[in-house]
Amino acid sequence: MTDQLVEAARDALRAAGRPRPFAAGARLITAGSVSDEVLLVEGGAIKIVLADPDGAETLAGVYGPGALVGESGVMRGRPRSAHVVALTAGRAVHVAGSTFRRLVDENAAVRHLVDRTADDRRQVADDRQLRQTHDVLTRVGTVLLSWARTVGVPTASGVLVHGLSQRDIAQAVVASEKSVEAALGALRAAGVLTTSRLAIRITGPDELARLVSTPRHRRSP
Repeated sequence: MTDQLVEAARDALRAAGRPRPFAAGARLITAGSVSDEVLLVEGGAIKIVLADPDGAETLAGVYGPGALVGESGVMRGRPRSAHVVALTAGRAVHVAGSTFRRLVDENAAVRHLVDRTADDRRQVADDRQLRQTHDVLTRVGTVLLSWARTVGVPTASGVLVHGLSQRDIAQAVVASEKSVEAALGALRAAGVLTTSRLAIRITGPDELARLVSTPRHRRSP
C-alpha cells in the first residue's frame, strides 16, 4: 500500500507540473532564494548542499529518480535552506508552490509522500551524525555504499557512481580532502573500488561492506 501511495503521489505531481531537463552541474535550487516550486526528480542524480554563514558547505545527501526536493521551504513559506545541484544530466518535474500546497491539502497520497520524505531526511541526518563516531576510511566507505544504493548504476564490473568529486566526499564525511584521498587509496589497494574523474566504481560492494564494519576501523571511545 505504501508503494502504491507513493506512486499515486508522483503521478499527481507529474499531472500538475512541467517536466524539464537539466544538465550536469546545473544549480536547480539556490540557498536563500524564494521557495516558489517543488521538484520531483525523474532522471539523473542530484546532491543537496547545506551552506553555513561562514561559507563552509556540507553535502547533506545524494538522491536519484523519485526524490522530492524543495517541499520544505514551500510548505513553510521560508527561503531555500540549501543548494540543489545536478550531479549528472537528468530531468525533473517542476510544480508551482501554490499548486503543490493545494495538492497537499487535497491529496492524501501527496501528504504521505511529503511525510515520508521528511522521515527519510531525518534518517539521513541521523546516519550522518552516527558516521562521525567512525574513522575517515569507515565514513568514506559507508557513504559510498549509501550512494551506490541511491544513484549507483549496476555494471558487469561493479556499481558505478557518477558525478561525485573527492571534495563532495570530503563534504559528506566532514573530513579534509587529504584524509579522503588517503582513504580512497586504501580502498583501492584493498581491491573494492576504482576511481576516475567524477566516477567511482565499487567493484566489491559486499567486500566493502565487510571492510567498513570491521571493528578495527572504528574510533576508540
